[in-house]
Amino acid sequence: MNMGGYNYVLPRLITSMKSLGRGGYDDIKYVGRAPSAATATGFLKVHHKEQTELVEKALQSEPINFPY
Repeated sequence: MNMGGYNYVLPRLITSMKSLGRGGYDDIKYVGRAPSAATATGFLKVHHKEQTELVEKALQSEPINFPY
């Protein structure tokens, strides 16, 4: 959600999913850093931890409980 990428892509993703008959808004879950004025934590160790958690959550096979 940082820097507006999610808000730009979300409506396009919903349109694409609906046109393919693959779901809609309720099927899309955000996985990423919490909204923040800063684009990064500023600490490499914290960044690596956040990045690892983000990738694990994005690739998990079970549904994401939202909000998490």
